[in-house]
Order: sequence, then C-alpha cells, then structure tokens
Amino acid sequence: MRDRHPMIASKLELSSCAVSVLGQLFVEGPTSDNNIMSRAGRCDLVSAGLAFHDAGLSSLTPDGERLAMEWDLCSLYARRDRRWYLKVRANARPEGAAVSHSESGAAVR
Repeated sequence: MRDRHPMIASKLELSSCAVSVLGQLFVEGPTSDNNIMSRAGRCDLVSAGLAFHDAGLSSLTPDGERLAMEWDLCSLYARRDRRWYLKVRANARPEGAAVSHSESGAAVR
C-alpha cells in the first residue's frame, strides 16, 4: 500500500535546485530541456516521482502538482517566488471569496 503522505518527507529532502524546478514546472507547465532552470533539479524531481521527463520535455506528476499546491505560502513569499506564490494563493481561495485588505492593498467594504 502506498503512503498517503509522501509529500512531507519529499519536501524536506528536496535540493534547492529541485525546489526551483518544481516551482518552474508548476507555474509554466511542461518545459523543454533548453528552458529548464536546473537539469540536476529536474533529475531530483524525477527520482522522487514528482516529475517526469520524456522527449525533451519535463512536467510534474500528480504528486508533484499536489506538493507544489501544498507548499507553505510564507516559505514561497520568503523565497520571493512571486508567480508560484500567486498561483497557490489564487487556487487556495474558494471562488467568490472576498479578498482581504492585506491581499488587495485596498480596504474591503
């Protein structure tokens, strides 16, 4: 039986290169070898089962997508990875939910 929470261990064991590639693939989707941030990071993700590489393209597996979505927002903000931060934040908010004062920069009425 497969462990239901492999992400916790994987998140702690990923290299900084792998985390950068995880964010890149999450935001940009399938990415060619010519545009990948780090081939070593990609290999780490493939070895962990979080990404796959085929015909010169790299993409996240469902587990990789889930890990990227579950990444801590404070950590993403600290990394200054704005695109990944905004995508996770936007997808985490239910449709029609109000935006808080701190998120929009304007007062909520």
